[in-house]
Amino acid sequence: MENKPTLDDLANLYSTDKGTKYPNHSVHGYAPIYDQYLTPLRDKSLRMLEVGICMEGSGGGHSVRMWNDYFEKASIYTFDIVDMSTHPYIVEHNNIFFHQGDQSKREDFISMYEKFDNKEFDFILEDGSHVHEHQMISLGHLFQYVKSKGYYILEDMSIPDQQVCCIRNDETYNIIKNFQETGEINSPLITQTEKEYLEANVSKIEIYPDIQNAYVTTIFHKK
Repeated sequence: MENKPTLDDLANLYSTDKGTKYPNHSVHGYAPIYDQYLTPLRDKSLRMLEVGICMEGSGGGHSVRMWNDYFEKASIYTFDIVDMSTHPYIVEHNNIFFHQGDQSKREDFISMYEKFDNKEFDFILEDGSHVHEHQMISLGHLFQYVKSKGYYILEDMSIPDQQVCCIRNDETYNIIKNFQETGEINSPLITQTEKEYLEANVSKIEIYPDIQNAYVTTIFHKK
């Protein structure tokens, strides 16, 4: 990977909050964390899914540019409640695919998966609404679409008792932290079938604070 830009380099270049430099905005700095896991995949013909690509107050697609430069051979699948199907960057790249849907509706994820050829993803990154209910529904349903040995990344859970810049979703943090410690995930938003699948197929959970110490990102490893 010599002389290739890091994920943080690209996150900063394309102005995403995943980078360590995001002037005049709340910055998370997750990119160096992800680099540790994703560098070995850079030259693979992988399939990835990002839920949430239209950052509020922007034209969207910043992270898509980052991923497309980072993974030279990837098929990049995206999902958002905002219609990004005519976004110029997406339209001009035949390896980038979009599906419009609501992450609170499992049926929208089902139709997305069918549209995207019913094939699993090497990793899924969920950076959608950050609403607790949506995070739980997305994790519960989407984890089955991750390949064995792949990753599910859940971004931006607020840390209880820590000041935040925007939305709070402490309930998500508490549920995931308990899952990490006990091996059991308990949420009324996750079906019994989803609960059993998660508990049987998550091999490890790693939680990383952002550089503001306000939010965390979580990496779920699949068996």
